[in-house]
Amino acid sequence: MGARTVRSRTAPRRGGTAHRRGFSLPALPSPPDLRRLRGRLLILALVVVALAAGYLLWLRDSSLVAVERVTVTGAESEPGLEAALAAAATEMTTLHVDEDALLAAVADMPSVLSLSASPDFPHGLAVEVDVRRPVAYLEAGGGTILAGDGVVLETNAERPDGMPLIEAEEAPSGARAAGGTLTLTRVLSGAPEALLAQATTATVEVDDGPVVEVGPGIELRFGDASRADLKWSAAAAVLADPSLDNAVYIDLAVPSRPVAG
Repeated sequence: MGARTVRSRTAPRRGGTAHRRGFSLPALPSPPDLRRLRGRLLILALVVVALAAGYLLWLRDSSLVAVERVTVTGAESEPGLEAALAAAATEMTTLHVDEDALLAAVADMPSVLSLSASPDFPHGLAVEVDVRRPVAYLEAGGGTILAGDGVVLETNAERPDGMPLIEAEEAPSGARAAGGTLTLTRVLSGAPEALLAQATTATVEVDDGPVVEVGPGIELRFGDASRADLKWSAAAAVLADPSLDNAVYIDLAVPSRPVAG
């Protein structure tokens, strides 16, 4: 019989996959190496944040974003107010708007009630002003113009056309009216422009409270200064009635039930 050829098989290496020549897994860093890596990354992050913050702080007050164009709304009737706000605004940047500084620039102008500013990047700034409306005139003290909240807007002034006269013997002693004069300004503050222009005089009566005379001698009796806007609306509805021929007063103490007599 012929001899058999026996082929030997190489047993696989323990662990499964045979070792491939020239290939080896990278060594993982030891725990001390990981700590050093995290520390370096943290330092790098802090440096980046510091540089970014420094850049923003520099840019915030840089001429690259300086305010060069100022638009003021709400102060069209007072060019001095608009000029003061524009001058103060040009000292700012669109990344650093200071509303307190704008208010300080017009602090001596009592007509300013409030304001707000909105930047228009990179060089614009819009300032919106809420001004007090003048509603009454006092002859006492050489002529005083008052706002609806009693603030003195102007002294030694002439009476503007279409502004009701408050009958009072003394002018306000401070920056704001008090007592009956303050009550009347609050009543007049609720009047729509059309009716305010028709008002001639305002006084406080013992029995009827605030009384405003309008048009051809018709007294509007308010009772008190509460709900002034509703009372003026009721007065406007009654005055618009064509059958109102001989009325000499309108009692507005209860605005939902005005009484003409």
